Amino acid sequence: MSSSSAAASTSFVAEANGSMSTIVVAAKPTGHHVLKIDGYYRTKAMFAAGKSIHSCRFQVGDHIWRIKYYPNGNDSGKEKPDYISLMLELDFAGRKPDATAVKAHLVFSLLDQDGEPVPSRTYSGKVQSFPGPSGSSSWGLPKFIYHDELENSENLKDDRFAVRCDVTVIKGIELRVEPASLAVPESDLHCHLRRLLSTGDGADITLKAGGKTFTAHRCVLAARSPVFKAALYGDMRPAAGRCIDVDDIDAGAFRALLHFVYTDTLPEMTSQDVPAMARQLIAAADKYQVERLKLVCEDKLSRCVDMWECGE
Repeated sequence: MSSSSAAASTSFVAEANGSMSTIVVAAKPTGHHVLKIDGYYRTKAMFAAGKSIHSCRFQVGDHIWRIKYYPNGNDSGKEKPDYISLMLELDFAGRKPDATAVKAHLVFSLLDQDGEPVPSRTYSGKVQSFPGPSGSSSWGLPKFIYHDELENSENLKDDRFAVRCDVTVIKGIELRVEPASLAVPESDLHCHLRRLLSTGDGADITLKAGGKTFTAHRCVLAARSPVFKAALYGDMRPAAGRCIDVDDIDAGAFRALLHFVYTDTLPEMTSQDVPAMARQLIAAADKYQVERLKLVCEDKLSRCVDMWECGE
């Protein structure tokens, strides 16, 4: 399964002979309607359970719709109604009896005083057919909101509140045939930088750690570490040709640090080497402010602990 950029809800992709065909269930026509209730308590007192008030008609996707507002719910048999129902109805006037069903995706929302949907009272349903399996021309939320909840909220003010219904009509199936996209290989920048480190081509700085010397490139170190940047390009930068001593880290750990700086990965190491190496690298990551190196090493350490616990 894959999704199409043309607002498709479902698609299936098949490739053959250098081309690609995509079967798309298009979801194009979209619109919404806002229904404002001015006189909530009056309508609640005037309309019994099962009785509704209709919004004006509105058009989405060549079809006419209207919202049905039930101040005391849509269940006419309920003796003590305590909730509001909302339904969306498709107007079948002028439609042929054998016309195909209309499929639509609906979202009902209670609006706040700024006219924005209230997240806790926004409901997105499945794609519905009009008429439905029982022949009904409407679909909605029998228990959209309880009276007490609305009355105790800030969304009812001066006896007024508003709801919004978003409608997306699902059109028919489209078949698109497009040239197959070129296969773009994954980035191998890290391979080139690793080779640059190992060959020393163009290196312009020498560092010494654990009695061993290493060549590197100032610009790479500075790009990866703000501490290296300040040391190599700041007012106290070393003179050209001078070897910089790096304390508090052995040669193996410093080699791993450089490897990470150039490739964003750690070199291969045995499980026995991980604890000591990771601890040194975590300290180096703190010192040189290479945050991702610290997280990678902490993850490796936690995996080692899990492995040892499983082995006990």
